[in-house]
Amino acid sequence: MIWICILCMASGVCISCTRSSEPTVFEIKQGVNIGCWLSQSNITDERRKQIFNEEDIDLLVKAGFDHIRLPVDEVQLFNEDMSLNEETLSILHNTIDNCLKRGLKVVFDLHIIRSHHFLDEHAALWSNVAEQDKLVDMWRVIQQQLYCYPVTEVAYELLNEAVAPDDEQWAALMLRIVEMIREKEHDRVIVLGANMQNNAAHVKNIRVPQDDRNIMLSFHFYEPLLITHYQALWTPLRILNFSKPMQYPGQLIPDDLYAELSDEEKEVVEPYHHSYDKDWIRSYWSEAIEYAKQKGLKLYLGEFGCLVNCGEEVRMAWLKDVVDVAREQGIAYSLWEYNQQFGFADRWNKGVITNNDLMKVVTQ
Repeated sequence: MIWICILCMASGVCISCTRSSEPTVFEIKQGVNIGCWLSQSNITDERRKQIFNEEDIDLLVKAGFDHIRLPVDEVQLFNEDMSLNEETLSILHNTIDNCLKRGLKVVFDLHIIRSHHFLDEHAALWSNVAEQDKLVDMWRVIQQQLYCYPVTEVAYELLNEAVAPDDEQWAALMLRIVEMIREKEHDRVIVLGANMQNNAAHVKNIRVPQDDRNIMLSFHFYEPLLITHYQALWTPLRILNFSKPMQYPGQLIPDDLYAELSDEEKEVVEPYHHSYDKDWIRSYWSEAIEYAKQKGLKLYLGEFGCLVNCGEEVRMAWLKDVVDVAREQGIAYSLWEYNQQFGFADRWNKGVITNNDLMKVVTQ
């Protein structure tokens, strides 16, 4: 079943086009990313339908989550000729519909596009105007598919973790997309993410459209990376293999442990050779928090997470502090992610929780 807007059918105009004097009530507090599914995944056969389905949604609702962030890649949603992939589209609509039926809100996140990957510092999106036009056009098509979902239940996130050469270039492109969306939808909540992989320090450079109260500002948080991505194969931290556990809170790498490291290891570790705790997190976020307050807008921690490699005690202490500061500051958050390396569930054995403590930290 797909949501159908009766007024749209009758009048040809979406009800969300009617401008309201009040901001849309899109209330979210604690969510989880459904990562490595319709994004960052090569699984496109029948197994894809089993990775995330109604059983998973029921599990999330029972656990106490109130929303999901749903990353979707261009290569899954759009064919090479930019026609829509009908099978992905069907999965997308069924997922949103099943979430809304159970009271689970959805942030639709356009995650990776052919001209932009969040790990690519030289993405074609920033040097090719045609690719920027294409992104605007993609959002025009996405909006046509999603605009009749209730504005109180579904939000749009324009692009994951932009890595533009400068903040202004990304800010200007976001405004283009927002302007296009507002031609049809004045009341849809649009999530604007900071440049440099949604870095909290860049939130203050997001350009907010004047008098637009249906904007949510977003940042991601994985600092210190030495904790969250220790030994991750896609990072320089892959060379590390400490003889002793790291410490958190406190001085992350004790002096005696640091002294044991090779020169190559010290070069990787040096940026993290100091103390971290809840106060440090609060300070790191402070500019973003203040900017959101100045603009009268909500702040969204769209991603945070930690691999198991740093040790469970350190991992859980860091996760708890992130959640505590977010709740203290009234920041909605979404864990990265549900049922892969960072998550708490088994993607193939439905209903199996692989880490109850992790799940409870982000829901209780």
